[in-house]
Amino acid sequence: LPEGETLVLILLPSDKTHLTNFSGDKKLWPVYMSIGNIGSAIRNTHMMYAWIPIALLPIGPKRINKIPGYSVEMQEIQALKTILDVLAYLLKPLSDTRCQIGYEMVCTDGNIQLCFSKLFCWLADHIGKQC
Repeated sequence: LPEGETLVLILLPSDKTHLTNFSGDKKLWPVYMSIGNIGSAIRNTHMMYAWIPIALLPIGPKRINKIPGYSVEMQEIQALKTILDVLAYLLKPLSDTRCQIGYEMVCTDGNIQLCFSKLFCWLADHIGKQC
């Protein structure tokens, strides 16, 4: 990038959070956001609040066979489509024209930089099949 321009690296992690054993198999998949320009020593310190929760992914119950005419495979496909739709909605601002031409932002040193945000990584613990 030319001088005066900054790349803002967007980090998005998600991990399953178990909610309760008392009302079924309830789980939550929060999605957080931070930027890679924050040093890891600061970003990984709990009290610095460098990770912002931005969404809760809709994870439905596993394989319900009780819905007539709605196969297990169809349920899995619909669940994945719903998650992809939510992620597309979340990531849409990163693909708009404003990200292509940049945003003027004030840096910690007081200088104004032209910033370009890019999704750098998606960190997730994916649901796996048990053997």
